[in-house]
Amino acid sequence: MTGPLQDWEKMMRFPVAVFGGGVSGRGACALLKRLGWKFRVYDERGIDLTPGKLRSSSLVLVSPGFRPNHPWLLLAREMKIKILGELDFASFFTPSPITAITGTNGKTTVATLLDHAFRKVGLKTSTAGNIGLPLSQLIAEQFSLNSRILLEVSSFQSRNLFCLQPEHVIWTNFAGDHLDYHGSMEDYFRSKFSLLQRCQKEIFVGQSVVRWAKRLSFDLSDQVKMISPVAGHIPSLCEDHFLNTYPQRENFSLASAYANSLGISKSEFILACKDYQAQPHRLKKIHQLDEVSFWNDSKATNFDAVIAACRSMRDPVFWIGGGQSKGGMIDEFARELSQYIAKAFVIGEVGQEMVRKINGFSVPATQCFSMEEAVEAAFQEANGQVSILLSPGFASFDQFKNYNERGNIFNQCVLELKKRFATSTQELLY
Repeated sequence: MTGPLQDWEKMMRFPVAVFGGGVSGRGACALLKRLGWKFRVYDERGIDLTPGKLRSSSLVLVSPGFRPNHPWLLLAREMKIKILGELDFASFFTPSPITAITGTNGKTTVATLLDHAFRKVGLKTSTAGNIGLPLSQLIAEQFSLNSRILLEVSSFQSRNLFCLQPEHVIWTNFAGDHLDYHGSMEDYFRSKFSLLQRCQKEIFVGQSVVRWAKRLSFDLSDQVKMISPVAGHIPSLCEDHFLNTYPQRENFSLASAYANSLGISKSEFILACKDYQAQPHRLKKIHQLDEVSFWNDSKATNFDAVIAACRSMRDPVFWIGGGQSKGGMIDEFARELSQYIAKAFVIGEVGQEMVRKINGFSVPATQCFSMEEAVEAAFQEANGQVSILLSPGFASFDQFKNYNERGNIFNQCVLELKKRFATSTQELLY
């Protein structure tokens, strides 16, 4: 194999510089240890980097959180030291077929759905990448891995690939996100498009990918198959199954088309999906108090995901959202969102701005300063059949550690309401 690692055994005479000591960095270290390759970790909270330290490095492995213009990366480029992402580096050391799964939304759902269904029909699979387990960690722990790898790949990880050559690619959808990192929709699209250029076999994409490719003048090869979402409910799955919600029907169709290319029939695939459970904080009804239902969609960290969630609701929507901006056109988001919601309860750094913009479209909006306040206010104003929907549309880091903590706190707030509601109902009976 040609590329930056074709002489990797010679390169092992010099240490690797690992940028970042988080999950991805620790995974890279585990694989380097397994290879017997010396390394040194540089983290902004630990060992500082100097030109003298970097000069002796054979390679830089970088975690996806490092921005392209980070001073350490600029220094490495200036010193002409090869830079590889952790995931890209790890892919060189496995013979297992890799299916790369990317998209603005739905990556984790498609990866976990395929893993669930494939195991049910007897295929050996492993999931790794942006889904939580670094590919380097997976390979370090199972060096002679003999299974198909379902690799969730973010736009940060697919930027500037040198080694990864996926057998198949699934690109779920494309919409505005991470523009604070990429700077433009074209750069964001190009980062994901690199997976298509390196794919060996078939590529399965959603309709929005094809639309944006035409809009941005990217040519799609003959390998690309556009997959349309299932119209209406998926046959043989109950009406309220997670996969029958509006945002998930396209994910299911893509997964089904890919499975079919491997010889799994559509009916066999549907049967294997029947007991699939959604990952935490993906558009799930968590409770109902009288006619008021509560929905947790904390994973929705971009505008397109919020609109899809709102379109799934049958009752009037009281939207809880907001957080830390990732770039993007807030004016357009507020305009479209206002078509689907009855009221808004906005939290986080964008609270004041979003309230002003939503009010401008004649939809009542209230700024709240905590999740507790937002849930309480929405419930107090609910009258009759209402869906209280947490679907933030923004990053969580202004108030929470991550979207998981944000979703868990929402669940706790609803649980407290449930306890109080039950107590007050009992008191009325006496």
